[in-house]
Amino acid sequence: MSLTISLRHKITFLALLVLVCFTSINAYAEEEGEAVPTAYVELKPNFIVNHQSEDTRLRYIKAGITIRTDANSQLLIEDNMPLIRDALVMFLSARTQDQVTGAIAREKTRAEAAVAVNEALQNETGQSPVTDILFSSFVTQ
Repeated sequence: MSLTISLRHKITFLALLVLVCFTSINAYAEEEGEAVPTAYVELKPNFIVNHQSEDTRLRYIKAGITIRTDANSQLLIEDNMPLIRDALVMFLSARTQDQVTGAIAREKTRAEAAVAVNEALQNETGQSPVTDILFSSFVTQ
């Protein structure tokens, strides 16, 4: 009994092989390269807090804040809003005049605020979902 494969069977086999290869490549690319969309959670109302001062005058910060996260973490952010707002109030209240004056100081405040919120969420939920803190406004007096 001789085993011969017809040309038609060879072509069919090659077509199936190519189809399987492309399907595998596409599935792998979707698993590895599919980025989770970014989500923005605006914190309303704006924050108004006293912050530390070296003189006897009361100093204030008024800030509009939005949290940048991924879409998978948006619900976690929204569900823990009281904890997040508390962490931000405590963080902003502890800032000194030098830490909130000028663009460089505000950028550092923004980065450190993200760390403070992530620490609070990490302690509560075991997750650190905040990618960034964005200021839509930031006024000091």
